[in-house]
Amino acid sequence: MKLNSTELCIYFFIWILANIYSLYNLFEAQSDILNSKPHVVHKLTDLQKGWGFIGRHKDVSDVEWSSWKYFIYISWRYLIIQFVISEFLRNTFLSFLKYWYIISSVAFVTLTMGYKQMIIILTQPVIYIMILYGGGKKLSVWITSILLLLSYNSLKYMYYFWSFLDYEDIQDEEVYLILFSVAWIELRCISYSLDFVERKDGKLLNQEDIINMLSYTLYLPLLYTGPIILYEEFQNSFERRRDNLQKRIKRFIYDMMVFQLYSLVLDLVLHYIYFFAMQNNMELIRKLPTIALCGGGLFMGLEFHMKYVITYGTTGSFARLDHMEPPPTPRCIARIHVYSQMWRYFDVGLYRFLVKYIYKPGYSTINQCCNLPKIIYKLIASLATFVFIFVWHGTVWHILVWSILNYTGITLEHIGKCISRTDIYTQFRSNILRSEAMEARFIAALCTPLLGLSAISNFYLFAGSEVGNLFFACVSRFSLLSSIILGVSLYSCCHVSMALECVPSRSVSKKVEAVE
Repeated sequence: MKLNSTELCIYFFIWILANIYSLYNLFEAQSDILNSKPHVVHKLTDLQKGWGFIGRHKDVSDVEWSSWKYFIYISWRYLIIQFVISEFLRNTFLSFLKYWYIISSVAFVTLTMGYKQMIIILTQPVIYIMILYGGGKKLSVWITSILLLLSYNSLKYMYYFWSFLDYEDIQDEEVYLILFSVAWIELRCISYSLDFVERKDGKLLNQEDIINMLSYTLYLPLLYTGPIILYEEFQNSFERRRDNLQKRIKRFIYDMMVFQLYSLVLDLVLHYIYFFAMQNNMELIRKLPTIALCGGGLFMGLEFHMKYVITYGTTGSFARLDHMEPPPTPRCIARIHVYSQMWRYFDVGLYRFLVKYIYKPGYSTINQCCNLPKIIYKLIASLATFVFIFVWHGTVWHILVWSILNYTGITLEHIGKCISRTDIYTQFRSNILRSEAMEARFIAALCTPLLGLSAISNFYLFAGSEVGNLFFACVSRFSLLSSIILGVSLYSCCHVSMALECVPSRSVSKKVEAVE
């Protein structure tokens, strides 16, 4: 689908200008509201004293971001020491390396976080070891997984972990880190267990298998914040030909400098945009004009993207030192226009997990049991995938809405792809559109409302039901001018996304498999 360079440049210019203009409007409107009501600023508890040389408050409402910074602050020296010892063992006593991964993780968690955290972290691997040792099959693994996730979500929202970990001077970030780690450990336990059942074909767990599982599930750089690396990829790190140490260290230093710069930029921006903190008083958000509110939605997406680029990029860099190949960092949400690309390219590790263990097995099982059109198989397999996503992220209302809207978007995409393969569309393309450029414009026009729906669905994930509902309500009240501005901007974004679809993120080393 090719457009001439001039037209494509216009779309790029419109989309970039729309982003800058909406963010500027957000900053101006936010400043006007807070300056007119200075007493409100003191009531926004998530606005705290920022960098002294700036002389502004800082938005500290994102607990994921503060927890990540806390983790890297307390662990970076330990992670470097762990790598040095790991490299020594890899070159001298390779058979002890997995034992070292286990010992180093247990030592760090116990000494830094406390033995109670270690108990929580070990609970899931022990349960799965018991399942596999007793000859459990894939069905028992999945039943156990769903029950554990439901139990975890119930305990999480009853503040069980806060009470269990209650000891003197505990940091909130420590509690959030253990909450995050339980979710990531669950994925790694599922990955190992399903691979084990497939690989061993009925054989029981032995000591070597237990060491394999624990070294994988407890691997420290990825323990608390991800990303998910599948077990087969983890295992390959012990078999892969060793790269030059100097080359790995150079890349690591470069990556650390880049991600540290990104961290400083993100913290700097949080001194100027308070959209998250203002959500503690929804009346302030409701006072924002339409374009400023759109800027708030854009900012939430950009902040979410930058946060995970830094998080996944940093921990992935430590894993790369140990000869692992972490998933590429997330693609910017400002260059993605359809749901399938968001799932495929944002959290690539999670996408690979979902495809390998849920979507493809589900599709294959349904295909064997039923005689239905191919699209039905895909939609049912996708539904099973999104049910797991909902349970894994948390069984709360705004996550359910986000999951339903995402599944609706994926369904519309599947239907659109099926229509594009029909003879009627082929004739329409030949007789009406006539060129690839016109087809690109036609597809961009169709995807524009889908992009709007995708954005609003993500607002439920970023900020919860109240903010998501507000955006839906605003859409129905848009003036004609605002609707035109938003429509042209989203249409331009679709063209930008299609033009950049084959351009990978900075850290990509291999192609991400697509599900068709």
